Amino acid sequence: MNDLERVDSKKDDVQASYAEAEKGKDEVDNDHFTAFAGLSRYQAMRKFWRACLFCLVTAFGVVMDGYQTSLPGSVLANEGFIKQFGTVVDAATGKVSVDAQYISMWSGLAYLCQFLGNWMGGFISDRFGRRYTLYTLTVVFTGGIITEIVARNYKDWLAAKMLMGLGQGLIQQGVLTYISEVAPTQLRGALMSTYGWAYALGQLFVAIALNTLNMTDPQNYLKAIYSEFVFLGLWIITMIFLPETPWYYARKEDETRAKKVLARIYKGVEGYDIDREYNAMLLEIQEEKSKSQSNSEVALKDIFMGPHLQRSFASVFALVMQNWSGSPVIFNYTTYFLQQAGLPKPFQASVIVYCILLFSLMVSFYGIERFGRRTLILSGGLSCTVFNIAIASLGFAHKSDSTDSATLAFICLWVFMYAFGFAGTGWTCAAEIATPRLRAKTTAFAASTNAISGAIFNSVVPLMISATSRNWGVKTLYMFAILGGTGTVINFFLLPETKGRTFAEMDEMYDQKIAPRKMKAHVTTLEERGLKQHQ
Repeated sequence: MNDLERVDSKKDDVQASYAEAEKGKDEVDNDHFTAFAGLSRYQAMRKFWRACLFCLVTAFGVVMDGYQTSLPGSVLANEGFIKQFGTVVDAATGKVSVDAQYISMWSGLAYLCQFLGNWMGGFISDRFGRRYTLYTLTVVFTGGIITEIVARNYKDWLAAKMLMGLGQGLIQQGVLTYISEVAPTQLRGALMSTYGWAYALGQLFVAIALNTLNMTDPQNYLKAIYSEFVFLGLWIITMIFLPETPWYYARKEDETRAKKVLARIYKGVEGYDIDREYNAMLLEIQEEKSKSQSNSEVALKDIFMGPHLQRSFASVFALVMQNWSGSPVIFNYTTYFLQQAGLPKPFQASVIVYCILLFSLMVSFYGIERFGRRTLILSGGLSCTVFNIAIASLGFAHKSDSTDSATLAFICLWVFMYAFGFAGTGWTCAAEIATPRLRAKTTAFAASTNAISGAIFNSVVPLMISATSRNWGVKTLYMFAILGGTGTVINFFLLPETKGRTFAEMDEMYDQKIAPRKMKAHVTTLEERGLKQHQ
């Protein structure tokens, strides 16, 4: 996700340069700026449909990622998988289950490998090209599938999980970077937001596949593993047609190849001047390098100095709500959790859950600009806290059909409000709250904090929800109700509304020590003078 932040930073810097040019920098040659800056989103989509198509093809890799990385966690509830990897026997019932410590270890180490994949992806992408990152993740995922097929004990499955985690880290870096450099500027945010939707679509396919397997051949979990080759094969076919990004060649000062890729991506676009657009890219790269040089002079301690301390922690708590709200329980082990919740048909229930997730993600695309970031995070935090308490409380109720229905209903409500409140809002806030000069380091600090909390929860949660260890089951959500409620209160006082605000306005309000909860209604100097620029 650090790539998304860097792309937004670059975009803001370039937009600032355009604004300055329009204000009177006559010495700057207009030919150095893109001729399509004034297009609306709809106009850009019609005019640059080929570039959008390349981005959507790349997003299919995220569907594959959602399928490949979610299946190992969801297959835990499959009878055949339990028969193969189960080692714990309930003395009272004789029921076999997978050791919760194994599940914890699989998840924790996979998470660490995901971080490694992010770093590897950045190195490969900058050194060899964006496409080579896509090639590498394809090889890693292939190795992960093969390892899953031959795995016969928990150590083998651990190796498979680590490869899948590494692949997920690579795809996060590779796909986001690729889309950010191919997407038209007007559609960059919308096309990059397809990442979450595509990943959820892959998770939905996992739920459907495992539900089908459970009804037809529940003992043969390998059939689900074999199905991963379908998505892998489709991804390999589509990946062949993807060009390298023009930005990569431009940064390497390879003008010939950069223009050749531009000609391919924007083939047939009326009025497209390759030389002019390439010069515009060079200008943006020059400004980006100037900004990077400025950022290199910034020390990490600066984000904890003065008003920046409050802004840094506002970014952190906006982002960690994704984990504190209970997502490590409900999403990372969906079918396993539903099974532990006592639902008679956990695989069918997981299909319902992911259908709701996809719908809510689409609604959130509208909500984030209509209602604002602060409103979504606070409403999501409050709602998830209430639903966590309700679900956990049902863990004390007598087992019955009505209890199962109520549990599933509250889980569905939780999923809807989670996706609506936190889908992309946390990352958006993390990038928008920090001042531009410190944004890279602030967002990195927020992302690292979120990653640490994710690693901890993904290691601890399996031990807590397992009925054979602590016997918490759905009562685990009491812990997340406390965390989510605490995070919501903290965000009420720390989180500003950044919707429609320029970075200059945010700097002014923090310098004047305006309470974050009052910033939405505050009239800034720029607004008073009528000089406010829309971001």
